[in-house]
Amino acid sequence: MANPLPNEQEIYEKIKKENITIHPVIWELIAHHIGNGLYMINLILGSTVLDGEPLSEEDARKILKHSKEINGFLDKLAEATKPR
Repeated sequence: MANPLPNEQEIYEKIKKENITIHPVIWELIAHHIGNGLYMINLILGSTVLDGEPLSEEDARKILKHSKEINGFLDKLAEATKPR
C-alpha cells in the first residue's frame, strides 16, 4: 500500500478481534465498482505506457473519469452505510 495509516495494523487486529464483517451485498458492490474501475485504468495504462507509448491527453482524461467514478461510488456507499 502506498500510504498506509499510521495505526493500520492495529485497525486490522481490531477487525479480527471484534469479528467486524462486511455484508456480502456490500462486497458485491465493492468488487463490481472498484474492480471495473481499476480494470479500465489498468487496460488504458497497459495499452499505452507499458507498451512504450506516451499517455495521450484523451487516455489521461479516461483514467481521471474512472478514478472519479470510484470515488463517487465510495461516497455513495459511505452515505448508504452511515450509522443512523
